[in-house]
Amino acid sequence: MDERIATLVADLESADSYSAVELNRAARRANWVAEFTPGQLEEFFSAATESAVPLTEAADRLLASWLVAAVLVRRKAAEEGKPIAPEEAAALREALEGLYGGLNSESRARAQLLAWLSSGGGKEELALFGELVLEEPPEDDQDVVQAFAPLFQRQRVQAAALFPRLLRAMTSQALAAPILDLANFLTRQKIVARHPAAEVSQELTSLLGELVQTLLVLEERPDEFGDTPLELSRRVARGVALAVSLCDALALIGDESAVPKLYQALQVGHRRLRTEATAALARLGEAEGKTELVKLAAEPIARLRVLAYAEELGISDQIEPQFATKEARAQAELCVWLAEPTHYGLPPTTCELFEQRKQHWPGFDEPVDCFLFQFQYVVTTEEGEKSFSNIGMAGPLVHAFVADLADLPAEDIYAAFAGWHAQHEDIKEFDVTRLSKSEQLEVERLKRRIHDAGYAAIEPQRMGYFFGEKALTATAERQGVAGVAVADFQETYFFPQRSSRRPVGVDEAYAIYKGKKLLKAFNQGGEGVGSSE
Repeated sequence: MDERIATLVADLESADSYSAVELNRAARRANWVAEFTPGQLEEFFSAATESAVPLTEAADRLLASWLVAAVLVRRKAAEEGKPIAPEEAAALREALEGLYGGLNSESRARAQLLAWLSSGGGKEELALFGELVLEEPPEDDQDVVQAFAPLFQRQRVQAAALFPRLLRAMTSQALAAPILDLANFLTRQKIVARHPAAEVSQELTSLLGELVQTLLVLEERPDEFGDTPLELSRRVARGVALAVSLCDALALIGDESAVPKLYQALQVGHRRLRTEATAALARLGEAEGKTELVKLAAEPIARLRVLAYAEELGISDQIEPQFATKEARAQAELCVWLAEPTHYGLPPTTCELFEQRKQHWPGFDEPVDCFLFQFQYVVTTEEGEKSFSNIGMAGPLVHAFVADLADLPAEDIYAAFAGWHAQHEDIKEFDVTRLSKSEQLEVERLKRRIHDAGYAAIEPQRMGYFFGEKALTATAERQGVAGVAVADFQETYFFPQRSSRRPVGVDEAYAIYKGKKLLKAFNQGGEGVGSSE
């Protein structure tokens, strides 16, 4: 057996007993998997199935991280038109199928194996993809998204061959919406002459009606379902996602018998669903659909889709100009980002412009419009109303930190986002415990600088390397106030922990340090960050 394959299999067998450092070291072996030939990959899949399956949770996470690299290489090869030789491809498919079958139903690695198949584009690979999805689909919604994603990219033409067979998996809660989304995408892109689900439009209409009734009951009497808040949120998210896909599908099919059910969907309070229902009604010639769609442009969470649908329907001139400006679009982008399940899970109660400017931004050749918005969530609990607010950014990127940035000047807030966003081989940072003895001496020198600037209780955390310049980030105190200090060999900056429950931490402090230097270099000016010594 290849020595590297043997090491990988040993990692899978021992992952449960590995320390965090050992797991990180093993995860870095993904570059081996990325370099494997088809024959080596087939040998690895077979060896893992024989020796390591069933995998522990730690081993499954490790395998999934390695397979991400294999998927990227597979995708690149497909883009460059470099198919695997038929005999090797057949052996590899067999080994992959064996490994997939040996993984448990909750495996995260399964999604990457499916993504590998859907990235290749070959007839046989896609046939196996369809078979595995029908028989043993992933359980996690995000895993399904990863598995299907390549079919919306370069493999779109080949994906049409998966229908109508793929419609049989519509009974799966996790798969129903992605399958319909794929069918809708293929229709909208004119890759297929007729919607793949046109033959079952009546069944889709009935399903929409059932879903709408369920969502209405969930809105009115959520306690009757006995779910935990997390389970209830997941149930609503899946129901809305499928209802949205159904509205789009019925409009693309052109089934006018669905109109009554689409009007029923307007009764649901979820703005995403109302947007899709109004757009579907508008496509089917309903004047009320167009009227309601135009009104929804006032809602930031729905605005981007409304603008896109209005352009598609030729009614953009009916949108109020204030909802089509750069600021309005930026506000909508941030609200959509905040509402993602991986972030806050719902749109903010309010989102108001905090500051805007046009400036040079790392990664862009020309100055770009940058917007800061102050958003707030107000939640009613048994103890009364509770609120939470912060500053988010839209423009060259869309992001919000957990740390409270509201007390910082706008320049430092922009710097936090620029530093977080920046990626370059000459910008990196390491935990001080991972540094060599010679680098530890540099830590001590910078620690001394912080001490000499009047700080106490100094605890080094990270050493940063910024285009050859070194900077130490440490927790520290100044005049009895705790905070985070960042020091290079010219300046020391301090970010005190104010009254907020979410103070600026080590990550945010160093992001501000990096970002301020970048923005100053790009824009030929600017002051120091935080308070400097």
